[in-house]
Amino acid sequence: MRRIAASRVYINEKEFRTNHVVELFDHHVVCHYPLQGELPMTEWLGGTILIRNGEAYHTFAILSPEEAAEFDTNIKDLQL
Repeated sequence: MRRIAASRVYINEKEFRTNHVVELFDHHVVCHYPLQGELPMTEWLGGTILIRNGEAYHTFAILSPEEAAEFDTNIKDLQL
């Protein structure tokens, strides 16, 4: 399992979270929750994580809600 955190997380373009943790197993989102302190084995990526259809994508840019809605998840280099 991989645990990552970012400044902003958008969940299916509807929910917005700040300082949030996303747990992945085999590139699929298992769960997500607020970052409430230092967690062992957590990668701080910064930027923005977008969760769409159980998949997570990352960009170092801080995206607004409008930019997140238009974010192209076809760019596989950004998939976590």
